[in-house]
Amino acid sequence: MPKLYRTDVASEADLKVYVTDIRSDADLSIYETGSSWDATESGVWYYTDIRSDAEKIVFFTDIRSDADLVIYKTDSQWDAGWVNKDKAGLL
Repeated sequence: MPKLYRTDVASEADLKVYVTDIRSDADLSIYETGSSWDATESGVWYYTDIRSDAEKIVFFTDIRSDADLVIYKTDSQWDAGWVNKDKAGLL
């Protein structure tokens, strides 16, 4: 988990996500993978093109105040994880 489907329509989303460039400002540091088998923890995200296969539908917003979750994208799978564990229930 999480296996996600990206939508361009905010009202379809289970979760609105904002991407920050500052790790300490994020709720979650994520690593994006191309393998669904690697997406076993909250910080490792896999995007599927099949909506029914997704565990959550996400919408990426450009407005931080609209977001349910603020993420930071990392290039290292080992750096992925919760920065603010209070939001862990969202995934």
